[in-house]
Amino acid sequence: MASIAKASEHIKPCNIAQCERHNRRDADYIASLNPAWLYIRLDLTHNNECYIAPCMEGRTLQQHYDFIKVLVKKMTGRAMQEKDVEYKDKNGKIRVRKGSSPIREGVVNIKPDTTMDDLLRYVNKVHEKWGITAIQIHIHRDEGHYENPEDESTWQPNLHAHIIWDWIDHTTGKSFKLNADDMSQIQDMVAEALEMERGKRKAETGAAHLERNDYILANQRKQSAELDNEIAGKRDKLNAENGNAIVSGVANLFGKGKYADMEKENKRLKEELPKQKAALQRQHQQALEAEQNRYTQLLAEKDKQIENLQDKYKGEFFRHQQDNQEKDRIIRLKDSIINDYRERLGHYLSTLSELLRGAVKAVIDFVQSGYRHFTYRQEGEIKRYMNGQSDKDKAARTVLNASFPFLKVDECERVKDELSGIVRDMKEKRQQTRSRGFHV
Repeated sequence: MASIAKASEHIKPCNIAQCERHNRRDADYIASLNPAWLYIRLDLTHNNECYIAPCMEGRTLQQHYDFIKVLVKKMTGRAMQEKDVEYKDKNGKIRVRKGSSPIREGVVNIKPDTTMDDLLRYVNKVHEKWGITAIQIHIHRDEGHYENPEDESTWQPNLHAHIIWDWIDHTTGKSFKLNADDMSQIQDMVAEALEMERGKRKAETGAAHLERNDYILANQRKQSAELDNEIAGKRDKLNAENGNAIVSGVANLFGKGKYADMEKENKRLKEELPKQKAALQRQHQQALEAEQNRYTQLLAEKDKQIENLQDKYKGEFFRHQQDNQEKDRIIRLKDSIINDYRERLGHYLSTLSELLRGAVKAVIDFVQSGYRHFTYRQEGEIKRYMNGQSDKDKAARTVLNASFPFLKVDECERVKDELSGIVRDMKEKRQQTRSRGFHV
């Protein structure tokens, strides 16, 4: 007969990825389970319940964790310490400063009639007392085990709820600090809210909380011991009621009376004991193998992550080398083009007259500098050439044509407009001078 569950909540740092897969009942997660380690009946999964806090709507636990990291940095000015750090105390002893656990998970024993309102009443009391906020609650009514794997009527449910806590004070960016008395008060609160008998205090039992694997093994050893005690008790009772060996022998000889029945029961129990022990041993071995496989898988995943990072950095280093090589090639090409351009420009200008050479050089400088208008010096070089020509428009076209080998189409249009402006300006000034009675 199953023992009555007592109220308790075991709170520990939340393994975000594993927690979400477990609570969502992902198909790949269910397929990976070993029944000796964790048995889930999918035909009962529809009885599960889930509460999501308003601040978590549309947000995963990982996204909330990332939000908390930013919050801690903003409020404290320091990055959140995510990993354990070893340090030496003043006596030179190596100690470990635990990394921050901003999201924690509590597992709460519940009764068959426990409701989500009961659990919300409990988490609200915790929030009022310390400020800690429950962001998710998952009631599981589909987990348990069979006392006899071959008999479905021996199903024993493991009724419990997972409470996901935000353990950060959002006004300071610091973790909540609860001492042993606070944690004891939490156990009192959950017992009161769920109307269940409180579990014994750790100070009374001297026992630490058992993790799932240890709990299964301890429960199996307990069942084996109870079976041994039951057989021993019935054996003692049989001997006491037999009175003496002669009466017992006669009764068994004729197969009559209560002595014969008890002897048959004793024989049945003796035959059942090796089977029960073998089944428990198999479950024990399966649980150990499952745990070993889990650690092996974790190590393989870590190795794979390291290998992927190495490949990633190798690829980035190779691309970085290629980028540098391409930049060097472009620089060399530009230098070559510039040198060739200077050489051709110098040769070309040497074939022009001195005044025209100065005007063409001014045009090219104007284009290369990107100025919107000719500078005073550039405009002076062009006017020096034009003043020596009787037809200013023709002189402007000569400058443009002489500059053409070095200009693009759009640059030619821009230079043409600027030269036309210079010609107009020179004509206007000449007219103004003539109107005043002066001659140039």
